[in-house]
Amino acid sequence: MTKQEIAEIIESKGNEYGFKMRDMGVAWTSEQTSESYIRIELFKETDYDKSNWEDRRVAINLKVTGCICRMGDRRGAEELQKIAEEIARGTKLVAELENMNLSYIEIY
Repeated sequence: MTKQEIAEIIESKGNEYGFKMRDMGVAWTSEQTSESYIRIELFKETDYDKSNWEDRRVAINLKVTGCICRMGDRRGAEELQKIAEEIARGTKLVAELENMNLSYIEIY
Protein backbone atom coordinates (compact mmCIF):
# COMPACT_ATOMS: atom_id res chain seq x y z
CA MET A 1 0.00 0.00 0.00
CA THR A 2 0.98 3.62 -0.38
CA LYS A 3 1.12 6.20 2.39
CA GLN A 4 -1.92 7.92 0.84
CA GLU A 5 -3.94 4.68 0.88
CA ILE A 6 -2.99 4.14 4.53
CA ALA A 7 -3.99 7.73 5.39
CA GLU A 8 -7.39 7.21 3.74
CA ILE A 9 -7.97 3.99 5.71
CA ILE A 10 -6.98 5.60 9.01
CA GLU A 11 -9.15 8.68 8.43
CA SER A 12 -12.09 6.59 7.24
CA LYS A 13 -11.93 4.18 10.18
CA GLY A 14 -11.48 7.08 12.60
CA ASN A 15 -14.58 8.79 11.22
CA GLU A 16 -16.50 5.52 11.40
CA TYR A 17 -15.86 5.39 15.16
CA GLY A 18 -16.24 9.13 15.76
CA PHE A 19 -12.57 10.15 15.91
CA LYS A 20 -10.81 12.72 13.75
CA MET A 21 -7.33 11.39 12.93
CA ARG A 22 -4.33 13.59 12.09
CA ASP A 23 -0.90 12.78 10.66
CA MET A 24 1.60 14.29 13.10
CA GLY A 25 4.74 13.14 11.25
CA VAL A 26 5.95 10.33 13.51
CA ALA A 27 2.43 9.05 14.17
CA TRP A 28 -1.23 9.42 13.33
CA THR A 29 -3.20 10.49 16.41
CA SER A 30 -6.79 11.17 17.28
CA GLU A 31 -7.53 14.87 17.64
CA GLN A 32 -7.67 15.83 21.31
CA THR A 33 -9.96 18.33 23.00
CA SER A 34 -10.60 19.17 26.64
CA GLU A 35 -13.51 16.71 26.40
CA SER A 36 -11.45 13.73 25.13
CA TYR A 37 -11.07 10.66 27.35
CA ILE A 38 -9.14 8.38 24.99
CA ARG A 39 -6.28 8.95 22.57
CA ILE A 40 -5.59 6.68 19.61
CA GLU A 41 -2.06 6.60 18.15
CA LEU A 42 -0.51 4.79 15.20
CA PHE A 43 3.26 5.05 15.49
CA LYS A 44 5.39 4.71 12.35
CA GLU A 45 8.13 2.10 12.80
CA THR A 46 10.78 1.39 10.17
CA ASP A 47 10.98 -2.25 9.07
CA TYR A 48 14.71 -2.51 8.33
CA ASP A 49 14.43 -6.05 6.91
CA LYS A 50 11.97 -4.98 4.22
CA SER A 51 13.58 -1.61 3.44
CA ASN A 52 15.91 -1.15 0.47
CA TRP A 53 18.24 1.75 1.16
CA GLU A 54 19.90 1.68 -2.28
CA ASP A 55 16.51 2.10 -3.98
CA ARG A 56 15.50 4.68 -1.35
CA ARG A 57 12.50 2.55 -0.35
CA VAL A 58 11.65 2.47 3.35
CA ALA A 59 9.12 -0.02 4.70
CA ILE A 60 6.94 1.41 7.47
CA ASN A 61 4.82 -0.65 9.87
CA LEU A 62 2.20 1.03 12.03
CA LYS A 63 1.92 0.13 15.71
CA VAL A 64 -1.55 0.93 17.01
CA THR A 65 -2.07 1.99 20.64
CA GLY A 66 -4.66 3.70 22.74
CA CYS A 67 -4.51 5.38 26.12
CA ILE A 68 -6.93 6.90 28.60
CA CYS A 69 -6.29 10.66 28.78
CA ARG A 70 -8.30 11.75 31.81
CA MET A 71 -9.30 9.90 34.93
CA GLY A 72 -10.00 10.52 38.57
CA ASP A 73 -12.83 13.05 38.56
CA ARG A 74 -16.09 12.21 40.29
CA ARG A 75 -18.91 11.91 37.75
CA GLY A 76 -22.61 11.18 37.67
CA ALA A 77 -24.09 8.16 35.92
CA GLU A 78 -24.93 10.03 32.69
CA GLU A 79 -21.42 11.37 32.28
CA LEU A 80 -19.86 8.01 33.16
CA GLN A 81 -21.97 6.38 30.45
CA LYS A 82 -20.77 8.93 27.87
CA ILE A 83 -17.14 8.32 28.89
CA ALA A 84 -17.60 4.54 28.77
CA GLU A 85 -19.07 4.79 25.26
CA GLU A 86 -16.12 6.88 24.03
CA ILE A 87 -13.64 4.41 25.50
CA ALA A 88 -15.57 1.48 23.97
CA ARG A 89 -15.52 3.15 20.52
CA GLY A 90 -11.79 3.79 20.88
CA THR A 91 -11.17 0.20 21.94
CA LYS A 92 -13.02 -1.11 18.88
CA LEU A 93 -11.06 1.25 16.60
CA VAL A 94 -7.71 0.15 18.07
CA ALA A 95 -8.67 -3.53 17.71
CA GLU A 96 -9.80 -3.11 14.10
CA LEU A 97 -6.68 -1.18 13.09
CA GLU A 98 -4.42 -3.68 14.89
CA ASN A 99 -6.02 -6.54 12.96
CA MET A 100 -5.30 -4.77 9.66
CA ASN A 101 -1.50 -4.89 10.20
CA LEU A 102 -1.07 -1.63 8.30
CA SER A 103 2.20 -1.00 6.49
CA TYR A 104 3.43 0.88 3.45
CA ILE A 105 6.54 1.69 1.41
CA GLU A 106 7.82 5.23 1.37
CA ILE A 107 10.11 6.26 -1.50
CA TYR A 108 12.54 9.12 -0.91
